[in-house]
Order: sequence, then C-alpha cells, then structure tokens
Amino acid sequence: MKKTFKELTPEDLEYLSHTYYDTEINHIEKMEILSSKFGVTERSIRRWWKEELKLGESFSTLPKQLKDVRDRILPKKTDIILFTSAQNKTSINRNMLINMQAYKAFLETKGYVVELVIAPCRYRNPTSPTENSLKKGEEWWVDEVVPYLYYNKIEFGDVLLSTDSRIRPTAKNPLTSYEVLAKDRHLILPHPKVNFKTMPRFKGKPLRTMSTTGYLTRKNFSFSKAGETAQEHFSYGFNIVEKRKDGSCYIPRNVKVTQDGSFTDLIYEAKDGAVSVIESSKGIVLGDIHASNLNMEVFEKTLDLYKIFKPEQTVVHDLLDGETINPHERKDFFIQRRKIIEGKNMIEDEINHSFDIARVIKDTGSKLNVVISNHEVFLDRHINDMDWKKDLYNSPTYLKYAHIFQTVDLTEYGSLYGYLLKKEFGDEVAYINFNESLDICGYECGSHTDFGVNGAKGSPLTFARLNTKMIGAHGHSPLILDGFSRVGVTCNLDQYYTRKGLSSWAYAHSIIHNNCKNQLLVFTDDLQLSGLI
Repeated sequence: MKKTFKELTPEDLEYLSHTYYDTEINHIEKMEILSSKFGVTERSIRRWWKEELKLGESFSTLPKQLKDVRDRILPKKTDIILFTSAQNKTSINRNMLINMQAYKAFLETKGYVVELVIAPCRYRNPTSPTENSLKKGEEWWVDEVVPYLYYNKIEFGDVLLSTDSRIRPTAKNPLTSYEVLAKDRHLILPHPKVNFKTMPRFKGKPLRTMSTTGYLTRKNFSFSKAGETAQEHFSYGFNIVEKRKDGSCYIPRNVKVTQDGSFTDLIYEAKDGAVSVIESSKGIVLGDIHASNLNMEVFEKTLDLYKIFKPEQTVVHDLLDGETINPHERKDFFIQRRKIIEGKNMIEDEINHSFDIARVIKDTGSKLNVVISNHEVFLDRHINDMDWKKDLYNSPTYLKYAHIFQTVDLTEYGSLYGYLLKKEFGDEVAYINFNESLDICGYECGSHTDFGVNGAKGSPLTFARLNTKMIGAHGHSPLILDGFSRVGVTCNLDQYYTRKGLSSWAYAHSIIHNNCKNQLLVFTDDLQLSGLI
C-alpha cells in the first residue's frame, strides 16, 4: 500500500532512519526493502531521507562532497569499472584522468557500458604549508574527480569495491586484516600502493583475490619516516573490473600508470588522450612450468598470448619439475610405486620432456631465459645422495650423469640440468645462474626467489624492501607487494603434495609492457583472462 510522508507513523520514521544508517546492507537492498514496505519509488525514499528527515546532515561529520555522493549507485547495466583513488586537498595527474576517460570512451565504442569510479582517500599532512598557514577548513577534492566520486560499498558481480574504507595512505600493508571484509568475493581497496594477493581456499572453492588501486592524485605526504617511505612506494594506477555474461567477473587487473599519465592494459595503450593497440612487449615471466605436471590447456592459452603480446623475451622458472627424483618423496613407497605404474619414474624421459616444452616456447620467436630453480637442483641432489644399484630402472642414466659430475666443472652452468640444457640448445637458450642478473626494462627477473639475503630463505617482504623492482616465482601464489611481483603457476594446481589444507595457488603470468610497467595476468578457474582479448 502506497503511503505519503504525512501518513508515516513515528515507528515508520524510525524504521527509515535505522535503515539509512544500517551498514550491514548496501544501498540497493535498502531501496528494495523500503520501496516494497511503503509502496513508493526510490526517488521518494531519497527525498524523504534528505529533504524531510534531513538524514546525513545532523548526524554525519562527512565533508559535503562525500555527503553528496554516499548514495551514488552504479548504472544497472555497467559492464566494466575503472577504479582508482584520489586524496583530499591534493592535485591530480590530469593526463592520467584524460587517458582513463579516453580508455573509457574506447571501450564504449566496443559496446561496453563503462563507469569510472574514484574513491576519496582522507589524509591530513601536518607538514604541508597550507595546513599550517590557513585556518583549518573542510576536506575537499579537486573539481575534476567530483563527478566520479563514490563513498559506499559497491557490489559488482562477485567483486566488492570498498570506496569508503579508511586506510591510512602511509599504511605499510594495506591489505592486512581485510580478508574478513572480502568474505567470498574479490575485494579492492583504495590506497596509493599497488598491492595484490590471492586468498587461500579449500579445494573446489572459487579463486578470490584482494588488491589496492594506486592513486590518481600526486604525492602529498608528511615530512616523516612514514611519509618518506610512502612516497617511495607510491604508484599511479587503477583497477579494471570486467563483468562476465554469467554475472561473475574476471580477476580484477591492476594497471600501473607512468608519470606522464599513460598506461597499457593488456594490448591497449592509452597515451595523449588516444588509445592504440600495442605491437609488441618487452617480456613475459611465465608461472612456474614444472614440465611433467604442466597444465596443457593453460599452456596452450599462454601460447595464444604470444600472438598478441609478442614478447621480446620470456622468463621461465622450474622448467624441470624433478618428479622422478623428488627428494621429499624418496622414502614414500606409495608414491614411488605409483610413479612406476604411471610410467613417471624415468629420469631422462622427464628431462627430455622439459626440453620439448622449452623448444615450443623458443619457437614462438621470443628469447628464452631459463632461471635456475630449486626443482632443477633436485637432479644434483639425486646424483650426490643416491646409489645407482638401488634404482635399476635409471642406473644407465645415473651413471652417465655421475660421470659428468666427475669430469665437468659445473660451476659455470649452476647445475647439472643447466649443463644438459646448454648441451641441448647451446646459446639459443640462456640459463640464468645463481647471482646472475637478468634485467628486463628495469625489473630484475633473474632470481627464482627461493633464496633471500645471506643464505636465508626468500620471502616477499625481503624482496619488497630492496631498492630494485623484481619479478620472481617459487611461491606459486600471484602477488604484488610494493616493487615485488610474483607469478603463479602454469602447472596443475592439484598435485599429490598439495592435497592437504588450503591453497592460494593460481595460474598467472606477468607481462612487461613497453612502458616498463608490468601487469599481472591471473586466470579465472575456467582459464579466462579478459573479454577484451
């Protein structure tokens, strides 16, 4: 039954107010509940809130610009969101905004409904001259961002854009403890760092991720330790979220933006207010190969990417899985017996298979770099530790490799596998030894990252603290932590030794664009990257 405002009882008015301030449900749900209860349109509900009850004025301390946008909602048919953040009382990178608007218009020519969303970030810089020379006023954002400001929780498919999360711009780990907010969705938070991680999941559950946006506004931090370190990890950037036909979304992508405001997303470069298709890229770092457990469907889709990205160089990690010689499974006779039954116990067959995979990658025309990795060193450990008389299946191979051990100085090769790879391919394939550098457009790509500083085990925190950008592997869980990026895998997610507990593994590569910014490409569970390529 339709009601007018004058017909509302005190209980109705209290119900309206309670629903307005309820943070457990989103704006769309509030409108559905109240429209059904009172038989009126959403427009009437908003008028009652603002004009009759004046909610948000007497109880809210929000700046006026945020009060005006807290009830802003996405157009219902939105297909793609470009999501970034802007700091109060700070100028923006105008070229970046122009290029984002150009990319939005370009995508709209392809038939997509695209929305530009900017989250307002709040920060007081006590060392700013204007903060101390003028009387303290209300927080404000530059006029250019106001049409795109949102200050609420935006649910878009299975992605939550939390535009009203108040994370200090100087926070070292902005994603920490926000898993509870993500729940069973992808979560994107506003922050000047570009961070990304996959969340642990039980087998059969969908892949979920957390990420931050980067900034549209320029650096504006206090003259302090926290402010100085925040400036070093500051990034211009945004997230792109694409909705699929089934209502879910592709994995949200981070797009890193250069100082001049230009950027590349997938194969599209936005620069000087125009969008063009790239003709090549500097390189690609593939998720760990583990050839004997390679997921061929992922590998085939990866080879398709070469046709559009045309990377000049390729970096692979754990090319050899070492399944036949895995020292961690040596005393597990159930596994050993199963390998024999499945025909996965012949060492030389596994090595030759890894060479076949390398040959396929090399034939794409991209220069192939194989980084020495812990699984390849399994072969050295096997020759050192085992007795050929205890494995007669592989005794000829063992004796042949043991002879190499005794007659060849393997120092320059790094490992026995490195020697065999060089013998197979010569200079056509580069084998990156321990402590050798592989610099691609300013990114150090020559470390598997299983070792850190002074012989300690490697960790993302260790590499994030370095004074150089890196792209590593080994952890199998895609990650961006400040200047450190980590790829995922190209091999199967489900393996015998991963059967226990939860997993944050995912199929993911890192492309290095011609603008010397890298982009993490993470596949969905059904092995899709984007609807744009």
